Amino acid sequence: MVFGESPLKDLYRSLVWGPYRQLCGQVPLGWELRLNRTLGRSVHVFARGKRERLRKNLGRAFPGTTDFDPITRACFQTHFAEQYISWSFARINAETAAHYLEVSGIERLNALREQGRGVVLVHPHMGPAQLPLCVLAHLDYPMHQVGGGGVSHELSEKGRACEALRHRLEGDIPAEIWDGGEYLRPLVRKLREGAFVMTAMDGTGGGREMGRRSSQQVCGQKMYMPVGAAWLALQSGAALIPLHTHYVGNATAPYRTVIHAEIELERDVKTRDALEDAAQKLSLTLERLLLQHPGDWHFWDEFAPGRFLEAE
Repeated sequence: MVFGESPLKDLYRSLVWGPYRQLCGQVPLGWELRLNRTLGRSVHVFARGKRERLRKNLGRAFPGTTDFDPITRACFQTHFAEQYISWSFARINAETAAHYLEVSGIERLNALREQGRGVVLVHPHMGPAQLPLCVLAHLDYPMHQVGGGGVSHELSEKGRACEALRHRLEGDIPAEIWDGGEYLRPLVRKLREGAFVMTAMDGTGGGREMGRRSSQQVCGQKMYMPVGAAWLALQSGAALIPLHTHYVGNATAPYRTVIHAEIELERDVKTRDALEDAAQKLSLTLERLLLQHPGDWHFWDEFAPGRFLEAE
């Protein structure tokens, strides 16, 4: 979810990245995520234009729905939890991780690690997307992330300063971050040696995408699905494992990450055909997750022709 630049936004940044961030660093572990969700709920009341855009795009995926307020409200809460998750990375370690995230299906990762097999963890941008990366790294999994894309519009001087600080705070994640626009053969070698790599199944958002994509049916629309995760798994022999993160708000941890069963790849056919088959399987996974947890996805404001969807 992208909000345009303005002097008012810079004033907001000064307040949020200043005194509000200091407050969030003093609350009990994990409660800063709940505060950020409350902030998102408040902004939802005033951001009429963004609400209308979300409703319009949600209508493409849920044509029989008339009341989108619960979903749009949850989308705002998700956005603000994600936007400021970097503030929490320095507070997360092996002992505190349970205050932030519950992980379901971790036995699947343990079995693959015991085999010495690399894993490509492919995820939609749901919940705080880097939270499972941080937690799994602190639980001694050999974590890497493929990133890239980013916002395509110009930021103000204050916006650039906040963005730079966010990137510095992401340095508290004990994982190696790779630029998806760069040469990734060394990462293939890491996977062959047993590395765990997180990368997106849906896109990067913000108006800038990279890498090869395949047009697939998602929620009744033709959507461009990245195939980079499948390529990494095919080239290295690693397992392709979907995971997703959604809000639960229980007494212990506000979020839960679910690690799903391995997606079987067609490894004995041409790479082009194997990637197309993987894209179809991933599109079914993405559609199921969006229908189950629509308020946890970040990109409904870009679920439109010419962006994530084929141009009309």
